Amino acid sequence: MQGISLGTFRGIDIRLHPSFLVVFLWVLVDWRRFGDQRGGSPVWFGVLFVVLVFAAVLAHEFGHALMARHFGVTVHDITLSLIGGVARMGPLPHRPGSEIAIAFAGPAVNVAVAVLVVPLAILTLVLSGSSGVDDIGRQLFRPGLLSVVLIVVFSNLLLAVLNLVPAFPMDGGRILRAVLADRIGREQGTVVAVRFGQVLAAVLGIAAAVWLRSLALPLIAAFLIFAAQLELQSVRIEYTLRRLKVGQFAVWDMGGVSPDQTLAWALRGGPRDVVVTEHGKVVGMLWRNILLDQLGASSSNRLVRDAMDPTVRSVTVDDSIYDVEHRMAEADRWAVPVTEDGTYRGIFTADRLSHVYRQLSPEFSRNPGIRLSSAVSEFLRGFAR
Repeated sequence: MQGISLGTFRGIDIRLHPSFLVVFLWVLVDWRRFGDQRGGSPVWFGVLFVVLVFAAVLAHEFGHALMARHFGVTVHDITLSLIGGVARMGPLPHRPGSEIAIAFAGPAVNVAVAVLVVPLAILTLVLSGSSGVDDIGRQLFRPGLLSVVLIVVFSNLLLAVLNLVPAFPMDGGRILRAVLADRIGREQGTVVAVRFGQVLAAVLGIAAAVWLRSLALPLIAAFLIFAAQLELQSVRIEYTLRRLKVGQFAVWDMGGVSPDQTLAWALRGGPRDVVVTEHGKVVGMLWRNILLDQLGASSSNRLVRDAMDPTVRSVTVDDSIYDVEHRMAEADRWAVPVTEDGTYRGIFTADRLSHVYRQLSPEFSRNPGIRLSSAVSEFLRGFAR
């Protein structure tokens, strides 16, 4: 589901996912009982509590996003959802220093916010006459300036500490991977960092279940183990795609069509995207949807040059499938011409890309759960940035 736009900051769209409404539903249904145990906090204060916590999440994501933009990464938007924030970005740099800076930027913003608010928190505590940890705990959920200030401090510090745990998909796991990548390579560094994070999550989950009798913490540990495994699978596929050349998977489509041929002629092989060539050189693309629209709206004797897209960018046979996939995504196109020394050699389409993925992971095409896991993996990578 698409998020609702809340506005933009520094050119980055801020969106609210519909699942976020569940948080407010919890406040309306359960907060009064929850608050009564701590001094009768009203529902409006529960809403304020949620807003302050998610403001810390938003600040965290902007830390990642603005640092990523500093390194030339495209940042599309930031979405707040039921389980946190997601900064949707383009491919991140693989340089260890850049990855560490981007991963550390989120927690650093939270720490900076907490440090800036601490003097106000101390002043408010002194003026209110509060003393001791127990007294502060009782004040935390009572409506007032003191509780607001304390929520800002604690939520930012907690978010920073949790994200610096060296376990995927947390920021600390990415920092550990970047440090290892400088020594043993990014792919192997990911393996070590993922395994370390999974072991750490399992130990903490078991300890929480045995000593704290907590069900929530073991579930969080299981979530981290699952997410880390998806990250590892994603990185392995990425490195395989980097090694595969697009020329191996391009399809020869009878050499394309000439710009001087008719649209009806271009349609002779059935509705499809067709490369427009002249003397073996790519001069444009005739997109399937435009071709069908043009034939439906006008006479079939119109020429290809009247409907073709001349702005298409070609790739070479030696480009990696990984790079080509991202170029297609950035251009929002589902096909791209493939050339060799400037001469047209074939077309690479989204169908061919799906074929490559099926070859790399046969269970992907047989098991809908795998496809769901891949979608979850994309979401988790954004959530962890």
